Amino acid sequence: MGTGVLNSGRLTSGGSQTDVQTVIVMDLLGGPQPIARLALSCREMLEQLKDPRSGQLRVSTASFRAAQPALLALGVGDDCRQLSLDRLRTLHLDVLEESGHLPQRLADRLLSSLGGALTAAKRTAALPLEELSLRLASFADHAEPLRPSADARSALILGLESLPLRRLQLSFLPLRQKDVLEKVEDASGGRSLTFTTMLKGLCHLEHLVLTHNGMFGDVAMELAKAVQQLNLRTADFSRNRISVEVWKKVAAALGSSVKLQGYESQTSTC
Repeated sequence: MGTGVLNSGRLTSGGSQTDVQTVIVMDLLGGPQPIARLALSCREMLEQLKDPRSGQLRVSTASFRAAQPALLALGVGDDCRQLSLDRLRTLHLDVLEESGHLPQRLADRLLSSLGGALTAAKRTAALPLEELSLRLASFADHAEPLRPSADARSALILGLESLPLRRLQLSFLPLRQKDVLEKVEDASGGRSLTFTTMLKGLCHLEHLVLTHNGMFGDVAMELAKAVQQLNLRTADFSRNRISVEVWKKVAAALGSSVKLQGYESQTSTC
């Protein structure tokens, strides 16, 4: 079976694949070669990409630019989820273009579905996911600030825990001190963890992107301490609210081996 790339802008609620495109990658001559860009409405190609047991789509890369198709793909529970995670190496969820039109409840469902799908998949097998990029909307509908619920945050943290990620991006996800230090209960494991302890457990992480999070210096310091023992190469804290003094402390905490990015874009540089 080949691997592929799923790039979706929209999906209808009925599960139509007419708006979904995929770059199919087959193993030819000992290496992966992109050979076609086809609509998933091509029934034969769609069948080749499906897991014959679950009927879920199996690809190596998936990219979504709207909340609804992402929810359709990541629906909680094997019976309703259309995207298999057992071969997925790269996942991009970018709903920034829905800023001002994304209801708060839909943003919460997106985070909960993502976290729930990852948690459920981890129970059956180790996941190969190496890159996860999440860009939320800058505002909910009616220009209201987007404030994910505690339950949605908890689901996301539990889903991200212990993944073999090499790159993690969480943009436009508000990060206050309460958000990074509040304990999340793991009912299945009988323990609790926080956003910072989740980061500590990402042993393979090399690139961390936390931008547009409304993050102040105290939060930046907590996060810097959390990733000190990782083999981090870059940390991008652009478009936050970290003062010059604290920025220097964050850089010192991360060490000279980590390239800290985003100083010029801080809204508070006093």
